Amino acid sequence: MKNLAYLKKFYKKKLMDAGIIDYDQETISLLSYSLKKSNIEIITENNFLVSENHLIQIDKFISKRIKGIPLAYITNERVFFNEKFYVNENVLIPRFETEELVKKFIDFYKDSKIKGKRLLDIGTGSGVIPIILEKKIPYLEFYALDKSSKAIEVAKKNIFIHKSKITLINDEIKNSKLDSIDFVLSNPPYIKSANLSNLPIDVKNEPSLALDGGTNGIEVIKEIFEWESEINKNNASYILIEIDSQIYEETKILTNKYYPNKKKTFIKDLNSNIRFVSIT
Repeated sequence: MKNLAYLKKFYKKKLMDAGIIDYDQETISLLSYSLKKSNIEIITENNFLVSENHLIQIDKFISKRIKGIPLAYITNERVFFNEKFYVNENVLIPRFETEELVKKFIDFYKDSKIKGKRLLDIGTGSGVIPIILEKKIPYLEFYALDKSSKAIEVAKKNIFIHKSKITLINDEIKNSKLDSIDFVLSNPPYIKSANLSNLPIDVKNEPSLALDGGTNGIEVIKEIFEWESEINKNNASYILIEIDSQIYEETKILTNKYYPNKKKTFIKDLNSNIRFVSIT
């Protein structure tokens, strides 16, 4: 048996040598998950002895991480807006940038003071966006759409865990007949197909369905605008979509085409990179 002091030092070095940037915190997280102890206990209980069976399990988790399997897929957990969510390899791992998207809608809604409206999250994945928004703004009717049936199962699990009331739709937005939607949010796939091979190994292990935005990176965004125009009849008074700077020009052309008379705002994230487009 080995004690925690030894194991922390040993596994931190293994992750560091493998190029894991946040090797310190990830070691703590993997030990915490394996031993069913809190992070504080892992940090402070240096003399705690770890059994051989637990060591075998920890080694497996560390090996997965070294191979590029994201931490969230190993632990099946991701914290988003200080809430715990279930995730697996069938959904994109929620990121801090998407927390910004949620915050921006909350800020918009506080100013609008509108009740009884319908919100649609397109490409919901694990369902974190509508679940958090329902906690913060319980006055809306929430819909969440994803074309992946496996992603819908993950969202369904999170909706159950968080006791949310959200209507899930397993469909592609280009085929959806859902209408009378007042607010549209989306973190769609927006990486250009040619750039997928350049992604970090961790990201490559996430579902390509949630990453690949087609040749120009705007394939799904175009489908969203087409649905909003043809089926939703431009009913949405507020649209907020996550993008990145590499598709800024393409997105600008697209928004001008579909919304020539509406206000289009490109918003930077905390790192001063173009990250969102809002249409009002």
